[in-house]
Amino acid sequence: MQRIHIIEDDPEISSLLSSYLDARNFQCVVSESAEVAYRRGNVLFDLLIVDLMLPGESGLDFCKKVRATSRIPIIILSAVKGDTERIIGLELGADDYMEKPFNPRELLARINALLRRTGPGERSATTGKLTFDGWLLDLTNEQLHAPGNLLVPLSTREYAVLSILVHASPNPVSRDELAQLLIGHDIEPGDRRIDILVSRLRKKITDVDSNAQFIRTVRNQGYKFCSEIESSGGVSRDLKFNL
Repeated sequence: MQRIHIIEDDPEISSLLSSYLDARNFQCVVSESAEVAYRRGNVLFDLLIVDLMLPGESGLDFCKKVRATSRIPIIILSAVKGDTERIIGLELGADDYMEKPFNPRELLARINALLRRTGPGERSATTGKLTFDGWLLDLTNEQLHAPGNLLVPLSTREYAVLSILVHASPNPVSRDELAQLLIGHDIEPGDRRIDILVSRLRKKITDVDSNAQFIRTVRNQGYKFCSEIESSGGVSRDLKFNL
């Protein structure tokens, strides 16, 4: 049974949400603040659902600290309307964001999409290493290393984007295809989640090396990985990524 940690200070919302998910074969634990959540840790959980408006430390600060040491999937819930908080949350490493009030069935669909991609069986399906221009993509440990063996910390979805584009190279991948693989459903024309995610990945790479322009936008086609890839550690170039 997969375990979900709900960090929510509204007892009515947390009770309804945990009851809904418990009835669908999830085991839920509720923390009413970031401070309580820290004491529980992340190692026993498969996914976090985090409210932004928490007493004490904010949900955004909590997500930032979690993402610095863990790639556990994070879904943010917020009563704040508009794009500002959504974009900040995604930039800090959250995997998804939903505004309150939300449809429990939609939240369940997003939870299942994330867990299908990040479950232990899926993660262990790809092994080996890919290298390009002095960089190394460690498929076994799902890590990206810059020249000099410098670890570039990536969120779950940032790593997934890079994996998808590397596998598809030299062909581009459309935004719709990325949305299906990463979110599990189509996105509306004005939904910028995929663009923000790719932008965040690019920034992490170019912050290390401004010349590392591996990910390019192809007009009317999506995104493309543009570097010669070599494999090692028994990886086949026609490897299928299980996302």
